[in-house]
Amino acid sequence: MIQKPCLEDTLKQKWSDKYEKSRDLFRSTLKFIHTKPILPFKAYFNLQLIENKVPTQIRDPETELIGEFNEDDVNFLNVEQKEILFRVDISTGEIVDDENNMNENNDNPILVNTAPICSYHSIVVPFLNSKFQQLLSGFIAESVFILFKISQSPHLRIGYNSKLANCSINHLHLHLIYVDQLFDNNRFPVEEFPIKPLATIKNATLGEVENYPIRTLVITGENIIELLSLTIDTLLAHEIPHNIMFVSPQLAYIFPRRNQFDFIHEHGMKPAYAELCGLMICRSKKYFEELTLQEIEAKLSELTHPLFDNVVQDLVMLSAE
Repeated sequence: MIQKPCLEDTLKQKWSDKYEKSRDLFRSTLKFIHTKPILPFKAYFNLQLIENKVPTQIRDPETELIGEFNEDDVNFLNVEQKEILFRVDISTGEIVDDENNMNENNDNPILVNTAPICSYHSIVVPFLNSKFQQLLSGFIAESVFILFKISQSPHLRIGYNSKLANCSINHLHLHLIYVDQLFDNNRFPVEEFPIKPLATIKNATLGEVENYPIRTLVITGENIIELLSLTIDTLLAHEIPHNIMFVSPQLAYIFPRRNQFDFIHEHGMKPAYAELCGLMICRSKKYFEELTLQEIEAKLSELTHPLFDNVVQDLVMLSAE
């Protein structure tokens, strides 16, 4: 049965049903998630403690930013039917909700995240059967933007973690988050900081977030796809891991960062897109109780990739063409 597009009505209802009726799906449960702000700060960070989470398998360190898809590794091809919420026809934005969510045509499933950081935390697997590795492109981003178009909520955010940037599965996927479930002001902390314009490139603006602990690029404009593609290509050319948070089809925050395996924190901090945007997820009560603003700022600053300025220089040169 094909329904008229209404992302939140379908997603929130089905996600809640899974959470209430299929609790065994979840490696962590919402009642064991505790959140508190760190003040004072112009845009406060939040600490989140997730207790009783079933741990994931410890992986060996990796060095390849671009790794080929491997069917023998963990992937979404054989995801359980009960993890699927519905599918989206990316070409039309139609929500496909039927009893045959898992079939040969299931290219764009929305899955429940089995280790959620908040209610409605879900995963989209674009073009599932194409077996794309975890490598975002302008084409993929533009395709996924259909979710913004069928959304009626200003709180939807879409997050992406590249390989070596705390991506756990090398099968192309992105995270769907409703930021009002995390922050009282309905924005990630990084969104509160001013943006310094750097250059106009391909009819979009490249900027940098000012006074934020980890140096962050921002792309804004009516059509950001071409500049987004150039930025990702530049990051790949420099072999730089990255996290991205899309606020809308007109606004993207990009975090060029160090390899996750080069970053060691005594409390087990594993920064992915949510942490870099300002939600520090804690994996121990001690960490939750003791982590300070100064430590957050210092650790995030350490994550900034040393070739950040090279990336900016390469992109700014394009503005002169």
